[in-house]
Amino acid sequence: MNATMTQAEKRTGQIDQQTNSQWLIVHGHFYQPPREDPFSDLLPVEAGAAPFANYNEKITAECYRPNAKLGNFELISYDMGPTLASWLEKHHPDVYQRIILDNARHRQRYGTGNALSQVYNHTILPLASTRDKRTQILWGMADFRHRYGHAASGMWLAETAVDLECLDMLASLGITHTILAPWQSETPIDPSEPYIVRLSEGRCIVVFFYNNRSGSVSFDQQLTMNADTFSDELAPHWNQGKIRTGTQQLMILATDGEFYGHHQEHRDQFLSYLINAAAPNRGYQVGTLERYLQLYPPTKEARIREKSAWSCAHGSARWSIGCDCTEGDSRWKPALLLAITKLNERGAQIFEQHTREVLNDPWAARDEYLGLRNGWESETGFWERNAKQGRIPDAELAWRTRMLLEAQYYHQYSFTSCGWFFEDLDRIEPRNNIAFARRAISLTWQATGIDLQSSFVTDLSLARSWKTGRTGADVYASLPAVPANLGPQEGLR
Repeated sequence: MNATMTQAEKRTGQIDQQTNSQWLIVHGHFYQPPREDPFSDLLPVEAGAAPFANYNEKITAECYRPNAKLGNFELISYDMGPTLASWLEKHHPDVYQRIILDNARHRQRYGTGNALSQVYNHTILPLASTRDKRTQILWGMADFRHRYGHAASGMWLAETAVDLECLDMLASLGITHTILAPWQSETPIDPSEPYIVRLSEGRCIVVFFYNNRSGSVSFDQQLTMNADTFSDELAPHWNQGKIRTGTQQLMILATDGEFYGHHQEHRDQFLSYLINAAAPNRGYQVGTLERYLQLYPPTKEARIREKSAWSCAHGSARWSIGCDCTEGDSRWKPALLLAITKLNERGAQIFEQHTREVLNDPWAARDEYLGLRNGWESETGFWERNAKQGRIPDAELAWRTRMLLEAQYYHQYSFTSCGWFFEDLDRIEPRNNIAFARRAISLTWQATGIDLQSSFVTDLSLARSWKTGRTGADVYASLPAVPANLGPQEGLR
């Protein structure tokens, strides 16, 4: 154990013995969208990341590695997106293992974890179908369990985009809490305490609302130059009434995790000093969500604002109909969303039709597919639960079913939220979503001979870049050529 970790343990141990009522919780949302070519599984060289080969490498060097080395992942609350985690596991296993180990250390010390699961493909859940919501949540939970070795208690929703259906689904699947922005509550709330949100059939979920100071942390560079000054300036942002009565309260600072070293230099060191010294020295209890929830369950209720998010003042418009959160003509956004949604619906019909002979419930099988695809479980176990005969089907039927399950996997990737987050169609993010959709089209054609490409390209032609004039169909045509002579072995990796 290095000196930094020893210091962290001593600092935390000292403050644990105190009875201070002010809990400071820093939450980092660590996420990178999938950038790999869906046919080769290779990351292209990204010139903007120079001298690194790509942005994943650049951000690892600037953020993930230094924060892991400093032990920051042990004392903060965080979520690590599955697409980022899988890349780190493959390319920087030492960084990955340290992050996983820090959650284990936190559990060993406090009996609760400090990592939250994440919606698998960073899909905007209020815009997803009920069926796709369920898959996104279950895949996120399965990925978490595989990596951390225990079930997830909390889940981070992509862009904190929320509706009652997805909260109810979280609760029904065993998730106990999530984090939202304060303006996502329809009723007045005090962000210094968690709230209960009542759901259907007697279910409920706990919602933590982060402090408005989070936005200042993200965008005011001067604010985080000095952790001591920062800690001093937190004083007026606490609930002063609760301070006078000694009532427990929390302040959640939620930001993109990449802020700590990538978006802003040296903020990994700022974070380390804040949680190990500056905050504890001022009597603040540095804590995490599940630990606070275990000690101080909520007593008040709130109602959430449907289809709201943390990075759009217009509900979920940024990822659907467009809004003035981004510059320029955003009419490409609904056109792209419609094209991918229609493709997904056609793919769903084919999936049901061509797997009905094999699967008891095609959609339950899709929900469980992640473990089979990633080698976390045997084919025998998967087919015993999901095949009508309770065993592996004959080779041809098994191959076709696997190909269509893989197509569903890429249909989910095509809804990655980054494709609609920025201002224009002619960017790498929408291009990647279109590439994932093409992979689903190719897999479906291999399995069934059904052409989904023609209608998809026609729909894409209605999405047009206001900067370059290129349409979605032009973007599709500019993708690298599909490898020739794809067969069963090439179709499934």
